[in-house]
Amino acid sequence: MGFPVHPHMLRHGCGFKLANDGHATRTIQHYLGYKNIQHTVRYAELSSDRFKGFGKD
Repeated sequence: MGFPVHPHMLRHGCGFKLANDGHATRTIQHYLGYKNIQHTVRYAELSSDRFKGFGKD
């Protein structure tokens, strides 16, 4: 890779991927081992496709 990779970057990438796949925030929280839900909420907030198609029947 053309830049240094830190293990936290992998954890962040995993959280972002799980949020994009539609997994519940609490599920992601437990999977990543966060005690505070606010640390997990940022993944759902960053997810660009989180509400894609929302409201369409």
